[in-house]
Amino acid sequence: MRKFTLPLYILFLLPILLVNCRAKDVVIPDNPYASWSLREPGLQRRSLNFPLGEEWDARSQPLDQMRRETLIAINEIDGIKDRPIASDHAQDFISKLSGIKKSFPEKVNEQFNKYVFAIYFVKNLGSSALSGIIRYNKDPIGGIIFIDTDWLGKPANEWATAKEKTVFSFGSGEDLKLVLEKEENNTVSNALAFILLHEFGHIISIVDNVSPDYSLPKRDFRSFPFFKDIWLSEVESEHDSELTDKKKIKFYSKGMIPFGSEGIKLYSELEDTPFVTLYASTNADDTFAEAYASYVHVVLQGKPYEVHAINGSESKLIFENGISRSSGKSQRLFLNKIFGIKE
Repeated sequence: MRKFTLPLYILFLLPILLVNCRAKDVVIPDNPYASWSLREPGLQRRSLNFPLGEEWDARSQPLDQMRRETLIAINEIDGIKDRPIASDHAQDFISKLSGIKKSFPEKVNEQFNKYVFAIYFVKNLGSSALSGIIRYNKDPIGGIIFIDTDWLGKPANEWATAKEKTVFSFGSGEDLKLVLEKEENNTVSNALAFILLHEFGHIISIVDNVSPDYSLPKRDFRSFPFFKDIWLSEVESEHDSELTDKKKIKFYSKGMIPFGSEGIKLYSELEDTPFVTLYASTNADDTFAEAYASYVHVVLQGKPYEVHAINGSESKLIFENGISRSSGKSQRLFLNKIFGIKE
């Protein structure tokens, strides 16, 4: 057998190479919502009004003082100054719930009936919507959803467009349009339907153990199958370097990204990542919530999700929801199992 002798300089380099080949160190940040999620009085089963309505569309409740304090507490954690109050337009939206239920696939309604305990229509929420996990003896058993009616004065396409545009700034003649529905279905009810799907995605992800519990002091996503090769922690993904302006993507902000020079490029980069929408790229929890909503909206209901760039009188399609693309296949297959569908 021939014997090889390594030069000394290679022997000295080996430890350095081994260190550099180790898995990337991941810093799991502290979870600021842990105590709120676990101990907040308004998120305990005993605080709800039982029996619930027979089906989820009959479970709307007026915002009570306990739930208002729940919202104020999370806004304070987030540094949001808004003080939520009950909406004086609540009844207008409550009346839309039965129609939305009829439009949902049967399996979606089964899931909602099982896990949605209450829906509250509010104002001054600080965003379109928010969900909270309901606990019984510290265990997650379902959730409640808060909807801001001030964001729901627009039909689906106009609502989705207004939300998407909060990320960008626009020059003269520049604009963006997000198409969530065909024109004949472009209604306020369908805007509300998509919001409910997204918020329910947050609820089912915790109750069905798709994501690490919100009550954990540190939330490590690496051992959860859905997030494999996507997220390491809630805020650090495997694809951060692939999106040039990743750190600038902030919804409900004043628009940090110039749309014409950087935004269009961002959507092009987004197509090569597993994030099914731009909102899905902001954190791990919204990756699943957007995947769930997109799966129901695009795959099960066959509806569009398109982003168009507008320059003067010209409009160009620059992005379509990624749940149907090859980059979204692992998420689609995961959701197929939840819905009992074979691809």
